Amino acid sequence: MSDHYFSEVPNSQHQEQLVETQICGKKFSFYTDAGVFSKGRVDFGSRLLIESFSERYSSINSSSTIVELGSGYGPISIILGSLYPSISVQGYELNGRAVSLAKQNARLNQTPNVEFIQQDVTSIDSIPDSQFVLTNPPIRAGKGVIQTFVDKAKDSLASDGELWLVIQKKQGAPSMEKYMESVFDNVEMVTRSKGYWILRSIRMK
Repeated sequence: MSDHYFSEVPNSQHQEQLVETQICGKKFSFYTDAGVFSKGRVDFGSRLLIESFSERYSSINSSSTIVELGSGYGPISIILGSLYPSISVQGYELNGRAVSLAKQNARLNQTPNVEFIQQDVTSIDSIPDSQFVLTNPPIRAGKGVIQTFVDKAKDSLASDGELWLVIQKKQGAPSMEKYMESVFDNVEMVTRSKGYWILRSIRMK
C-alpha cells in the first residue's frame, strides 16, 4: 500500500509537533506527526462532528459506549471522552503511528476512559455493542471502504444505537446519505456547514 494516512505502517519521515485547540469550551493538546490525517490541526469536519454530537447530547448514560472508526491520532475520541468522563470510548485505527500518538494524547489530555486499538476497521469481526459510533472516514481510501465503515458500524450498534458520520458534499455526501438510508432504513442530515454534512442513522430494534 502506498504511504497514505490510512497505511498500516507509514514510511514518511517523522515530523512530530504539538497542536493546541479549543473545542466545546475546553482546551486540548495533541501530538501529531507526518503520515497521519490532518497533522497540522484538528480538521473542520472532526470539529463539526464533535460539536454537533455534543449539542444533541448534553449528557449520556454512564453505561453507554462510544466507538470511533478511524480514530487517527485521537482528537474525536479524546474530546468526547473528556466531555463525557463517565462513559467508555474506544477508537479503532489501522495506522500504527496514529495509534501510538493517540495513546500518548489520551494521557496528555487526562482521559483514562479512552482506549485505542490498532485494527483495520474493514476486517473487524465484532465490536462490543455500543450506543454510538462516530466516524470521519478515510475518504482517500475509496467509496467501498467508507461503505464498509457504515456496514461495520451497524453491526456494532446496540438496538436504537446511532451512527454519526461526517463527509464533504464534494467527496460523496449525497451518495453516502443514500447508502446509509439503504443500510439503516433511515438517515437524518443533522447539519451542514462549509460543504460538510453530518449524517445520522439509527439501528432500529
